[in-house]
Amino acid sequence: MTAGEREAWLDRLAECDDPPEPEEYEDWPSLTARELGEAYEPAVLLPLAASQGRRGPGQPGSARAVPGESSSQAASFGPGMALDVLAGCAQLAAAADTAAGDDDSYDGVSYAELMGVLCAWDRLEAHMAARKLAAIAEFIRRCPD
Repeated sequence: MTAGEREAWLDRLAECDDPPEPEEYEDWPSLTARELGEAYEPAVLLPLAASQGRRGPGQPGSARAVPGESSSQAASFGPGMALDVLAGCAQLAAAADTAAGDDDSYDGVSYAELMGVLCAWDRLEAHMAARKLAAIAEFIRRCPD
């Protein structure tokens, strides 16, 4: 596909894309106060963290804990974080190994982060089993006898 063909295709798609009509959403019930609070919870934590003063290495107050933040070695395994959704690969294995710490004690790791590490090990196990089975299939293909 050339650049011109791609542009023409995108233009045709844009012509077919109608904006949603307001009446399409009239049947949806309004959110309750509790549902709205849950939806905006992360948005509330950001101003809270900002109000705690400057943060970071060498800054006053950098040792203070703020709800929703973590500085453990497994912080990236928390719900919705990068390593919590990463597919099984060598980088995930290295990160999960580092998250365990030197003595596999997971010091300072929250329950949610520990669950994220457990799920990562599960994805890694499945990844390794799939790669092993692919190698076995190739071996059988090459040597059917």
